[in-house]
Amino acid sequence: MKKFLACVFILAVFTGIVFYVGWTQFRVKPDTMGVVVSKTSGVDDKPVLNGEFAWHWQFLLPTNATLKTFQIKPVQVQKTVSGTLPSGEAYASIYNAKGLFDYSFTFDIQLTVSPEAVVELIQLNKITDDSDLTAYLEGAAGTLAQHAASYILNRAESNSAFRTESLRREEILRGIQIYKDFPEIDVSIFSIQNSKLPDYNMYKKITDLQPDQLSVEASVQEAAMPEEI
Repeated sequence: MKKFLACVFILAVFTGIVFYVGWTQFRVKPDTMGVVVSKTSGVDDKPVLNGEFAWHWQFLLPTNATLKTFQIKPVQVQKTVSGTLPSGEAYASIYNAKGLFDYSFTFDIQLTVSPEAVVELIQLNKITDDSDLTAYLEGAAGTLAQHAASYILNRAESNSAFRTESLRREEILRGIQIYKDFPEIDVSIFSIQNSKLPDYNMYKKITDLQPDQLSVEASVQEAAMPEEI
């Protein structure tokens, strides 16, 4: 009887150890998630979430598996896109109006990804750890800001009455077609904090001039400038 109880006890202890070693849920803190990566199975398809039971046999083999943890809080960044229309500096110098064809947009952007998307990004070798995820989201925000700036400039060029204040988050996201470049990203905030549009009316007037007309216009403007004393 004693041998039987001893065997039961040993079996219970062994079972408990096996369970504890493979139990991955307790290693994941609130507001974080985990991804199991092992030598035998690669990247596990199912993310490990706090509060949801998860057990992985891969941890029973020494040095076989690791649990990579990631913050799942939204990443909020501010991105500024600025520049000058093609030949804008040269055209502006004709009228001695520096910055006439410059543009600048500052965006507040908040991005997040689902736990399942994090797993997919690891499988695609786009990220390997939490710092990579943050860098990936910040890079995505920069790309989206560039796309948004191009979208706004196109709208302003085709409509002289266009105002950036009229744009809403949904319209911007539709215009830049975020799903093409970053289908895995959820954009909760995309707002324009500051904006400066180039003078497209004057720009079109100048670009429509023939080279000889442009030379004459430059000469006229130069002659009209007050002489330095």
